[in-house]
Amino acid sequence: MQDEQVTVRSVITPNDQLLRDVFSSPRAYYIDIYQREYRWTEYNVHTLLNDIEAQFGLNARTKSDPKEIQKDVLKNFEPYFLNTYLTHSTEANRSIVDGQQRLTTFLLIFIKLCKILKQVQKDADAYKDKTFASQTLEKLIFESNDFGEAGRFKIYNENRESAFRSLIEDAEIEPVDETQDRIKKNYRIISDYYDRFFSIKDMPGRYDLIKLTYYITYLLDRTSIVEIKIEKQKNVAMIFEVVNDRGEGLRPYEILKGKLIGNLPVEQKEAANEVWTQLQDSYFNATLRHSTDSKLDLDMFFQTYFRAKFADSENDYERFEGKYHYQVYGDQKIRNYFRDFTDTELLFHRVVDDIAYYARTYLRLRTTYENNYLIYNKLLDQNQQYLLILANLEVNDPQEKSKVNAIAKEFDRFHAIIRLLNAYESNSFQRLMYPLNREIRGKSPTQVAGVFDNTCIHFLEDTEVIPQGRITTINDVFTYDRFKGVSNRWLNFSKYILLRIDRYLAELLDKPSYAAAPLEDLEERFNKRTTKKYGMHLEHIYAFNPSNMSQFTNDKKEFDENAFMLEREKLGMLLLLKDKQNISSNNEVYRDKLNTYKTSNIIWNELLAGHLPSVDLPSLPADLHTDVISPTNTGAFPRDRVEQRQKLTFNAIKRIWG
Repeated sequence: MQDEQVTVRSVITPNDQLLRDVFSSPRAYYIDIYQREYRWTEYNVHTLLNDIEAQFGLNARTKSDPKEIQKDVLKNFEPYFLNTYLTHSTEANRSIVDGQQRLTTFLLIFIKLCKILKQVQKDADAYKDKTFASQTLEKLIFESNDFGEAGRFKIYNENRESAFRSLIEDAEIEPVDETQDRIKKNYRIISDYYDRFFSIKDMPGRYDLIKLTYYITYLLDRTSIVEIKIEKQKNVAMIFEVVNDRGEGLRPYEILKGKLIGNLPVEQKEAANEVWTQLQDSYFNATLRHSTDSKLDLDMFFQTYFRAKFADSENDYERFEGKYHYQVYGDQKIRNYFRDFTDTELLFHRVVDDIAYYARTYLRLRTTYENNYLIYNKLLDQNQQYLLILANLEVNDPQEKSKVNAIAKEFDRFHAIIRLLNAYESNSFQRLMYPLNREIRGKSPTQVAGVFDNTCIHFLEDTEVIPQGRITTINDVFTYDRFKGVSNRWLNFSKYILLRIDRYLAELLDKPSYAAAPLEDLEERFNKRTTKKYGMHLEHIYAFNPSNMSQFTNDKKEFDENAFMLEREKLGMLLLLKDKQNISSNNEVYRDKLNTYKTSNIIWNELLAGHLPSVDLPSLPADLHTDVISPTNTGAFPRDRVEQRQKLTFNAIKRIWG
């Protein structure tokens, strides 16, 4: 038993301290790489403040003299326990390995209380009672040099010094990362809380100094926290993981960070941490527009990255959901990739070269507007493209641009074909990603196209859309018989097909179109949430009016709604309109709608209405030429011309995706 105790004590040493002792250390606590980010939420801060208040409020406050108050608190007030914090000391620094969230919050508390004390000192004539001098808290907030000048803040890291300094100087914090953002928000919570907590009723701006003295004394001298000193550097990463209960208190990427760079030599550790911090900051500052994801973070990247490089099956893919870092430790392929996390030189280069390259690439893919096909897939929320791109790329890939374009373009065609042929179902489509992800790793753009084509053909065979063994190329899939039934099954997809047709025509004819906007504007105009009055809206040529409906009667001369809806929802009978045009045309007969189509700034509509200038017609391919379809005597679109519209739409689809 004695041997076990000696072993434990050689690894960690506990030290029970009061909060005053913790912050009276002459040297600042350096935030180690594991704990560089401060991200306590409003809930965490309120919980801490309310817990202290509840314990503090159990005791009566009967003294008014500051010295008597201190004696009363030390003798009669029950202590408040704050759990533990972990430290590791070197010749250069005393580092906080775990617990800086709480200690950083207490630094914010001390800054606010110090400012209250300074305000009291400034208005001393308005108070009859005495309280702490502000210098008492300043000694806990700052290091001081030999000349008595305030130096670094006691909880020190370069990325937060400017934010703390702004609080001291009453300057506005302009956050550049998540840490500074939380410092700003949490200080405001703390400031508002204490202004209310110490205020005197019906005396705005005045503080209850007796309550303030009791509280500060309680905070400094009856609030206890246990320091656990980690004696050896080699044990830091292991103890950090155990104390954080395998990631319960931290995000998976933070646990992974400790595993990858925690035991690197000092210079490599700092260099790797700088790269890691830059990645965190760039993800924090990234803006995602019109995406199903509201915000990017490194966990999203790592889930995609590990799946892209190491998932070979559906089960592998699912294991990287949630707490994916468990798999990082348990998956033999990943352990081989990191050489069991023992080769520090390899780990360093995995972080600063491999991870840095893929993380920056993923961020750029998610936020760039440099590639048409990336945005086309994004319009339909097809985020699997990013997985496949990372799977295909090599580190610092010289073919990156062509590979990104090839995969995004092939994915777009693959997805469009399956939907157009009514073979799409979200779960089955997702299952197609697993073999694709495995098969395209390291392939050239030409090989990538072959993998997509083969996967698509086999899937269409399996779903009995095409006959077994008779189709060898994707082009052979495009026959009118297969596509003649294309219809409006998915609102946004129908809008997307019409958008792509118009962008194709705009480029072909070198002609402006509302659908040919720059990609950033296109995203805004696409209006995939269908809640905007302005943007692209789906227009049915067959509106619900007597003229149209009269063409759809059964043998009993009754309106055949099923037949009407079947024709109404065919893709050839749909158009795009912008802004409020769709609302204004509403239930008009086709004759009246033609005027709207002519002025819609959508080329496909102008072609239908015969409004395309004659100078543009020779540039149209022969299979896209069409005569103007005139309305019937009642103003309706003639039912016998629906097939013509379907064929024309198919011809456009084949030109774009075939």
